[in-house]
Amino acid sequence: MVDESSLSVESVLSAIDALYMNPDTSIKEQASKWLCEFQKSVYAWQISDQLLYMNRDLNSCYFGAQTIRKKIQCHFTELPAESHDGLKNSLLQHVKELREDTSLPIANQLCLAVADLFCHMVQWKDGIRDIVSRLAETNVSCSYLIDILKFIPEEMNSRTLRLGMNRRHALMSQFEGNKQFVMEFLSHKAKSEEMVILAKVYNCLASWWDNTGVMVEQDVPINPLLNTAFAILRNPSTTPESTFDAASQWVLALLYQCKQLSNSNSELLRWLQENIYNLVSVIQECSNSITSALGTIQQQEQLEIYKDRCTCLTHIFSSLARTLRPPLVDQPTSPGSGGLGDLRTMECILVVLEIPPPLGSRELASITFHALHSLADDAIRHRSLSASVSMNQGCLESSVNNSNGPSGLTRPVTALIPYFTRVVVALTNYCPSNTADLESTDELRDFREDVHDLMQDILGLVGAEAIFIELYNYVQKLQMLAMSANAQASACEVLRESEACLFMLTTVAKRLSPHDPEGHISNLISKLVLPGLTGPCPPPLQEVGCMLYMELAHWAACHPQLRRQIVNQLIEIIEKAADVESHCLQPGQKLAVGAALSALGSLCAVYRATPTSTPNGDVSTPPNNSDSPRLALIDEHWQDLVNRVSYNLPRLSWVPIHDATHFFSGIGRGLICSVGAGGGGVELDPRPSRQAFPMRVAQICSVSLECLTKLMDGNVPIEGSDTLSDPRVWLDYLAALFRTFNCLLRRLGNPSSNQWDARERSTIDRTTSEMVLSAHNCLAECLQLVREVIWPVVTRVLTHYASRMRPMEHVCRLIRFIVRCFSVHLRDLLPELADKIVLSYTTGGQHSSFLYLTSVLVDEFGEQLDCRVGLVNVYEALSAPTLKSISGSGLIQQPHTVEDLFRLCTRLVQHCAAVFLTSSRINLNELCDTAVSSLNLCCTGPGAGSSGDDTPDSNANNNDESSSSSASTSASAAAARFFIELIIFTNEACEETPMQVVQTLDSGRQLSTPSCQSALAAQNVIMWLTCSRPTQPTDSSNLDNSCGGQRLVSALLQACCLGQMDERFPEMADILYHLKVMIHHGMFLNWLKNGVANLSIVRTDGLVQATQDQITDFQDVVMNSSRSSTIVHALDSFARLFR
Repeated sequence: MVDESSLSVESVLSAIDALYMNPDTSIKEQASKWLCEFQKSVYAWQISDQLLYMNRDLNSCYFGAQTIRKKIQCHFTELPAESHDGLKNSLLQHVKELREDTSLPIANQLCLAVADLFCHMVQWKDGIRDIVSRLAETNVSCSYLIDILKFIPEEMNSRTLRLGMNRRHALMSQFEGNKQFVMEFLSHKAKSEEMVILAKVYNCLASWWDNTGVMVEQDVPINPLLNTAFAILRNPSTTPESTFDAASQWVLALLYQCKQLSNSNSELLRWLQENIYNLVSVIQECSNSITSALGTIQQQEQLEIYKDRCTCLTHIFSSLARTLRPPLVDQPTSPGSGGLGDLRTMECILVVLEIPPPLGSRELASITFHALHSLADDAIRHRSLSASVSMNQGCLESSVNNSNGPSGLTRPVTALIPYFTRVVVALTNYCPSNTADLESTDELRDFREDVHDLMQDILGLVGAEAIFIELYNYVQKLQMLAMSANAQASACEVLRESEACLFMLTTVAKRLSPHDPEGHISNLISKLVLPGLTGPCPPPLQEVGCMLYMELAHWAACHPQLRRQIVNQLIEIIEKAADVESHCLQPGQKLAVGAALSALGSLCAVYRATPTSTPNGDVSTPPNNSDSPRLALIDEHWQDLVNRVSYNLPRLSWVPIHDATHFFSGIGRGLICSVGAGGGGVELDPRPSRQAFPMRVAQICSVSLECLTKLMDGNVPIEGSDTLSDPRVWLDYLAALFRTFNCLLRRLGNPSSNQWDARERSTIDRTTSEMVLSAHNCLAECLQLVREVIWPVVTRVLTHYASRMRPMEHVCRLIRFIVRCFSVHLRDLLPELADKIVLSYTTGGQHSSFLYLTSVLVDEFGEQLDCRVGLVNVYEALSAPTLKSISGSGLIQQPHTVEDLFRLCTRLVQHCAAVFLTSSRINLNELCDTAVSSLNLCCTGPGAGSSGDDTPDSNANNNDESSSSSASTSASAAAARFFIELIIFTNEACEETPMQVVQTLDSGRQLSTPSCQSALAAQNVIMWLTCSRPTQPTDSSNLDNSCGGQRLVSALLQACCLGQMDERFPEMADILYHLKVMIHHGMFLNWLKNGVANLSIVRTDGLVQATQDQITDFQDVVMNSSRSSTIVHALDSFARLFR
């Protein structure tokens, strides 16, 4: 903490010098912390103002400007109202004294401070005209004045300021009253020939159109502002970048405004449309200029200039397409028709996509993706609607000749298909790999991912088969060209030329018919891909080929002969890479091997088979020249998958972990499909697969189990994450398998002893009895495998890595999946597992993952009467150290622990409420009070209400703050769900209403003894709601003597109004609704009124955040609601008053 007695300008200057000038890192850190604490002090107001007047140096001036802006942003209410005028005058004086060469960050902070003060200061009437009159005297101050006018609308919508809806409406009224004045002022300044001023003017215009919410079409001064803007856009070579960008930003703001209005008669939109079409020639001229300058000294300089300008124009074209999306989809008209559906809009997009390099680039193409996504999506929706209308009109059209029937309804979408086909071709031209190392070209990889997403929408419009034929024919042409140019061209060389097309085919493959009636896919694979990947082939080509195999998994399952060749090729890619050190890898080989593993996983996951087996239960192999009977890949290649792939993983230390995990997941899906009574839509006998299942699970798990054992036997230190010395790798491989086994019991028919006892066997036929017996034997052998082989290794991991947080998280995750897989059939392991959890948690570092694991145990075993006491005992052992660790500041610092704790408590209420809530070793009051405090974590946790750009070294922890904020929100949601379940249970189980309990206690009588344990549990909850006092200090002194229900309602309202994310309002509304249902009307209304009163209804500066009418409306809606969704809307509206 800062010693306020030692605060002075000199001490602050010394800290600033230490922060920026001292070479010692530790001193810099101390200075940064000290200055952050100083910024929270009330003395920061005066000292920062003095720093600005001193104007000693750049660092002190910037810190002073930044501090005073942050104080206005986040701590404005600590300043007395009588000081506001003095602060206003001081800030405006500082702005007037800014020079043309003043540092931009300092000027921006001061201008932002003025804007924030204007937004906050209720007493500053007619502030816009006041600011203009004071700062318009000189050209220099007028320049900063335009910046302030730009910042004011932006800051009005800042969540950091927490102005509230009423204040924003008041500001919008000021904007409405002054917009004509501002437009006239900006129009006057736009006549300036200074490009810097023009840039500021257009940035200001864009801000007013984007943020004020009061600008309409009639406010657009076409002359001079809009004409000048397009004159700038038509002259890319002579206009500075900042001015060109600012003009384009205002055009984008106008287009967005037109889109929001959705007015087909908008003259502004038609004016913009025609003038934007004329900008196509600008891009073409830029491209021609670059082409003519090839090889000259000016080429690179021109290229950089024109790239920036074309980026701005592409944003405009893309925004125009989004704005005109409804008419383009519903009523497209021929190019040049002049209507809003004029297909010249699509030509604008295609001009960008078809610009030849070097000006044409993936960056430019990516800008169009949003518009193309939305157009394709709307077109698909329009076609579906047209089809349904056509079906509904079918009966009518059969008797009435209507020429404008179905064909007229589907025509508009058809008009867009040729344009989207050109889009596919253009995207293909951007997808080739221009280097031998795809791994190093992150930009290409990201672009291809975006293209893959876009293609999914285009496929729905154009059709997968049509696009496949287009690409297939293109590949055929490339093959012919390669062969004609070089008769000896190898398959690999032909494949290299076709690489981009193959990638585009991966985006289509999954949508194609697996039966391939025309044989195009088979021809492509057998004549190009398989031969091209055989022998020496660059790893990037291998990767694309493997990606294609992965997407064609369903097709491969229908073509077993080619599938065998594909699987063998994939395994060879993996085998050849075994034992290769990471520094000896070829460029792209790591990703190629990862793609091969993923492809194998996808192929294994598709299980298609026919019932064929040998007498001893082994699956038979069909003759090589026959496609029938078919075997699933799991059956045909099992030994190869185990011996040649999984056993090689320890020799592939560098393989991408997510690809290997995908391989195991695919194996698991294939295995789990094999034990059911069907594969690929074919009914088959699962008994052979069920017989083989336990052995196969043991084999595929053996590698991970052996590696874990060796790590522990050798006490091998963990050297980095995702390395072979990291136990998490092997634990995740096992977890990937058991995660896919979660439906094992359903696939086996949920076998239990009563399904196949002797008496029942005599009444069912022999086949059914054998099926049930095979399921039981399969389950029994799997359980034996878990108990005797897997569980001993897992328990060793729990002991060996007890002090390491990450391994504990992953081993708990594995146990969760195993428990979910076998459920109550693991009943005999439960006592040992419970003991291990308690021991590991209490002695190994209190990892919250054990709380999560315990909640899964409660979920699976909580309905077993003989397990409930033991499960509650586990909670009792875990809760004491947990509640102690999250007391005080620990609640804020450990949101994940809070979330896992209340997830466990929720499960206990759902399954073991009577035992849980009546336990003498559980302090229910302390638990509920902690849950109440947790509801406000979103308001008090890290990053709550902070402004990341307003503290020294502000970029250091932005990501951490974002993650912490998300964790705090999840923790609050878990506490909310706990209260929901608690109140629902109490309402159902109570024998006396809360009001009866209060009346009984107020009269001095004893409560009647409940008739059952559930009623006693409900009575304990009611006692907390109506009679308890806080077990820990509360934030508001007037809550110190309030009951639990009052504290709960107050915390809910605080969370919603001051920090809780909107998506969490349903949980908060559910609590209020269920409380309202259970609690007496008068008592609940009193809680609600007190909760509202604890909010900051009137700020210290006089700002009324919620009027009495608004408060009354909110209370009436809540009290009269018949469902929680009504309360959600009421909370949303009420919270806006404080944000």
